[in-house]
Amino acid sequence: MQGSNSRFPFIANVLIFRQFLWGAAFYGTYVLLTKFFLDELNYSEADTIMMMGAFGAVGPVFSAVGGFFADRYLGSFRAVYIGYTVYTFGFFLLGYGASDLNVPLSIFAIALIGYARGLSATSPTVLLGNSYSATNREAFQQGLTINYSLNNLGSFSSKYLFPFMVAYLAYEGNFYIASGLMSITLVLFVLFRKQLIEVGNDLDKKPVSMPVWIGFVLGSAVMLGLVYWVFSNLDAGKYLLYALGFGAIGYFIYEITQATPAYKYKMCGVLITIFIMIVFYFYYGQMLTSMNIYAINLMGDQLFGFIPIRPESNAAFNPLWCFVLGGPVIYAYAWLEKKGFSPSIPTKFAAAFVFSAIAFSLLGLSTHFVGVDGKISANWILWVHFFQSLAELIVGALGAGFIFEMVPRYLSAFSIGLRSVALSLSGILAAVISTRIALPKGQALTPEIIENVYASYFFNLAILAVVMAFVTLALSKVITSLVQKGEAIEKAEQAGTPSPQH
Repeated sequence: MQGSNSRFPFIANVLIFRQFLWGAAFYGTYVLLTKFFLDELNYSEADTIMMMGAFGAVGPVFSAVGGFFADRYLGSFRAVYIGYTVYTFGFFLLGYGASDLNVPLSIFAIALIGYARGLSATSPTVLLGNSYSATNREAFQQGLTINYSLNNLGSFSSKYLFPFMVAYLAYEGNFYIASGLMSITLVLFVLFRKQLIEVGNDLDKKPVSMPVWIGFVLGSAVMLGLVYWVFSNLDAGKYLLYALGFGAIGYFIYEITQATPAYKYKMCGVLITIFIMIVFYFYYGQMLTSMNIYAINLMGDQLFGFIPIRPESNAAFNPLWCFVLGGPVIYAYAWLEKKGFSPSIPTKFAAAFVFSAIAFSLLGLSTHFVGVDGKISANWILWVHFFQSLAELIVGALGAGFIFEMVPRYLSAFSIGLRSVALSLSGILAAVISTRIALPKGQALTPEIIENVYASYFFNLAILAVVMAFVTLALSKVITSLVQKGEAIEKAEQAGTPSPQH
């Protein structure tokens, strides 16, 4: 078997394949939910947007809690194993609920999926990071990028195919397929249990006490109840998500005050990065809220005039471009490093905001090219996703790695969860703001509505992205300075000399 010093250790390959299966199951389900709630469960556009925003936000915001429990009580491998078991059951239950359009059962099923995501989201990155040796961190960054690309390959496959398969399998059939894909990951966990435990944290190698198990079960019941309540009470539920998200950030600030001087500086850099992430992922959140509703209402069903595509499959363009562009982005980074230019993570975020500005400018421009059939060409949405996916790819695989390297190991899973907290806060904010373009059921799409509702909204988002590019460039200098101070203190301590802060 490949060792931890190889470019792709054996267990890293297992974890990356697991990511492909998860991407196919989760995002294949995700892409169907908008029309499932609109058409099958008869939700309004505004309520559907909020449901999708909450579904996208719940797992990430609870991932900080899941990461904290994995760090302190359960272990990273156990968190993933239990979480994926719940995923499998949740997808199956969603299929069962869809078979007779049972709204409470369907909401409970997606609550289970949200809980599973919260419990298990951060730990796979910890397992992947630990599968590489301490002297092989550059290969770890490459592994993260490949992991991200394979996730997008699975996501693209299911996002494109699942909407077509609804005609043959109905919604429940697709949800059962997602359950089957997750069950394969459970087989992998059984087959390679010993190796996965070895790359887990110390808790994975020790038995869990009965009081901890009891606390875990009770805490899980409370967490699941809260998730179900959020989905059933969307207007009030969003405030709970805000409170949990900012509460997690508040706890991280507390940990900064308790950290060593070196980590204080580096963790302050992470805190500023989290703020940048919240704004950036607001644009990511638009893809499955405002952009998705816009495409469902106005996108044509032919790509390049001959490739069939369902309007709800427009979300498949994002993982497609992320997969295609993954290699070129890695090559571009390598080329820049050879030229002696290695941009910081925040600088990459600034570049990403520029591409987001281009994407939403194109989206606003597309409103002026509605055909005689009342539709815009799917090609517009394809190229919008090209620029937004490029923006996402520039930073998506690297944010977690940056956080992992900047925090103490005892906070690794929780801190990686902060990236998900940023995703959650931005996702629910994106949903709330996207309801501005929600139309009443049966509303005819006149040129005036398209111009005043859609065009103005997307152009305003483009302007905000340009502003954030400049703000992020300024903040990148602050973050770089903080990280350098922290590293200087570490080097001084290792050399046994007084640190620069004295």
